[in-house]
Amino acid sequence: MITLIPLVFYSYTAVTGESIFAIDISTFIVAVITGQFASFKLFTFKKTPQIFSIIALVALIVLAIIFALFSFYPPHLPIFQDPVTGNYGIP
Repeated sequence: MITLIPLVFYSYTAVTGESIFAIDISTFIVAVITGQFASFKLFTFKKTPQIFSIIALVALIVLAIIFALFSFYPPHLPIFQDPVTGNYGIP
């Protein structure tokens, strides 16, 4: 869910040039259903394969690193721009 919503949103707004509310809501609903289905599948395994734990740990570490890097060195994209000062990142 954390990647599907921004990926779809920025993909279609890059093509159309505008945000469409119905697509935003539909994207959220599809992302929630997808996330719930994935969680259900993982929880119904008799024994969760070790690889899922490793993937989850690596993903968590990568997200933490990206969060820290983008806090101080964000890419110059509108989503990272401070609307008040127009700056990027933590000064």
